[in-house]
Amino acid sequence: MNPPRNPSAARPGFSLVEVTLAIGIVGVAILSLVGILGSTFQQVDEIMQTNRALAGVGRLIGALDNPRSIVYLDAGNQADLSNPKFLVKDGGLSLDGGNATAANFDIAYRLLASAKDNGDNAVWLYVYERKIVRLEDDKDASGAYKLSSNPSVMEVAYCSGNNLTLDASAGRNIIGTPMRVRLSLSKLLVGQRASINASTFEPDTAKVPAPPWAVSPVPAQPTSYALAYLPIVAEFFPHDYSPYSSFKTREDQPLLVQNIVLSR
Repeated sequence: MNPPRNPSAARPGFSLVEVTLAIGIVGVAILSLVGILGSTFQQVDEIMQTNRALAGVGRLIGALDNPRSIVYLDAGNQADLSNPKFLVKDGGLSLDGGNATAANFDIAYRLLASAKDNGDNAVWLYVYERKIVRLEDDKDASGAYKLSSNPSVMEVAYCSGNNLTLDASAGRNIIGTPMRVRLSLSKLLVGQRASINASTFEPDTAKVPAPPWAVSPVPAQPTSYALAYLPIVAEFFPHDYSPYSSFKTREDQPLLVQNIVLSR
């Protein structure tokens, strides 16, 4: 009678070829998973930035309806949390025409009338979310964060040199990615009688031609503008703190393009 054989001794092991093949299959699966995750993370980031741009649209419209609320940042105050400067008063652009009680539409019109295209003539603004207190002021006596800390606010700024710097980001407690917004006149002006005739005080017979416009298609002053609205295009780009001089030579696609109509 033969003794019973040990089952484990009779079971063959894996060959080197089988082990190598298994490792290769697992490696390919891991690489594929990493590629999928990388693409997913990129899509999530794009969605978050697009949502940030969408949130900025409402704030931008509010700022253009009330341009006196647009902050002015230059080298001397960009890091100042309690910045006292605003575009209309301190930007040096004479947007109120020398009249302190100028209508908000007139101020916004003077800002945008020369933005005949989306090149160097465009007007650049920045929209961002910021904490309104410094980090160290957001804690209680024990050093823990206050549960009732001040909320963040959305701010619109006009920057000297068309560039929001890292100093401004740190000084103004900017949260997340700011939006660099390019404003230009809309093609909706084409075919409109946009100027007032100086003799008859009626809309001129000449109509706005199709772009490109060699000069601004609207008069420089709002008193000579015949329409009751000003259509503009706002293009939102994520701001990576690259200087405007290098950014303008790139061909970045905007995250969001929004048509905005300002009414008198």
